[in-house]
Amino acid sequence: MFAMIRLTVIMASWMPLAVYAQPPQPLALQQLIVEALDRSPALKAAENRRDAATYRRPQVTELADPMFSYTRWISTPETRVGPQTSIFRLSQRIPYPGKRSLRGDLVDEAVNASESQRHIVSRDVTYQMSKAYYDLYAVERSIEILDNYMSTLLTFTRVAEEKYATGTGSQASVLKSQVEASTVMARRLAFEGSRGGLSAAINALRDRPADLPVETGSELGISYYVIPESLLVEQALKNRQELQIVDAHIRRSDIVARASGLAFRPDFEVQAAYITVPKKSNTITDSGKDAFSIMLGLNIPFRRAGRRAAELEAKAEEMANRMDRSRLENLVRAEVSDIYQRATSTAATLRLYDQGMMALAESSLESALAGYQSGPVDFLNLLDAERTLLKLRLDHIRELAQYRKYIAGLERAVGGDLPGGR
Repeated sequence: MFAMIRLTVIMASWMPLAVYAQPPQPLALQQLIVEALDRSPALKAAENRRDAATYRRPQVTELADPMFSYTRWISTPETRVGPQTSIFRLSQRIPYPGKRSLRGDLVDEAVNASESQRHIVSRDVTYQMSKAYYDLYAVERSIEILDNYMSTLLTFTRVAEEKYATGTGSQASVLKSQVEASTVMARRLAFEGSRGGLSAAINALRDRPADLPVETGSELGISYYVIPESLLVEQALKNRQELQIVDAHIRRSDIVARASGLAFRPDFEVQAAYITVPKKSNTITDSGKDAFSIMLGLNIPFRRAGRRAAELEAKAEEMANRMDRSRLENLVRAEVSDIYQRATSTAATLRLYDQGMMALAESSLESALAGYQSGPVDFLNLLDAERTLLKLRLDHIRELAQYRKYIAGLERAVGGDLPGGR
């Protein structure tokens, strides 16, 4: 009886964690993802960077400000119609046709890269939230399984106490149940620690206080994803945002190369001048007639070595970006294949559970319990049967959560929703 009381005390020592605490409102994964995408500081920063990039196009495509100058002669030059006293000039520099539009195209590619980076942040926030959610789900369900195991263990201990009291059992059986209870208690405390860390990670993703309670929603269903790996690789090579960024860099290098070619073309300058001439003689018919002039100028791209070097630099940069794309394609293929194979292996394991592995373990426990109560089976065999069932249940929850994480990882690897859905 003393052992029974001691085991009850062990169980009660964790009950305040599970019963007396105010349970938080269960949250669905999609609800958490929407909140994280709405509140994520990282995503907002990426959006602001993209918006900032869009404001650069007018800055680089506008003409330079016109230049106004005024000249006042100190010693006025004399002309046939009178002395020149003042000159008003207005000039405008005009780049060679195509140069300004290419500068705008460079900005557009920077915007495209920024937008792809925003999608990367959004994609990664979604994946990190899914991963933390499934881990938290596994922890919470594991705690429930351990709680149920402890209730069963209490029943076993009561039977062991009765058998010991009647002389048909040993005190060692009761002591073994106490040791088992302490071991399970330690495992439960480890899961509780993991739950706190995972809740803090989820709250960080949705910009909430770290100590805000989080609880997962309903049971995870299982639907196996059977789309061929080749289709996933094809979509990943089409939609993966890192590849889109490299593509933007390739196009940018091509634009820079074309702009370097236009650097060999001259820029123009148009200038208009108005010259004031006061009237000093009545004998000259056009005396005091102000003058007006128009000038067209251009620069001479005489120094060509630097321009040629810039052109070669742009072509080399484009080649480097193409090699980077090839490297990333290989990495994307390998990533998709790795996750796909892991998901396939985990799905096969889950099918084993679905095909009766759990039912067999439950039947084995029922048989061992009946045998222990009637006498042929000792307490250690009963405890082993219950441990086997406990391990299967914990492993099943872990594999289920892992499979869902692999599917989320595939969504991240292909750069969006999976073809055909989950």
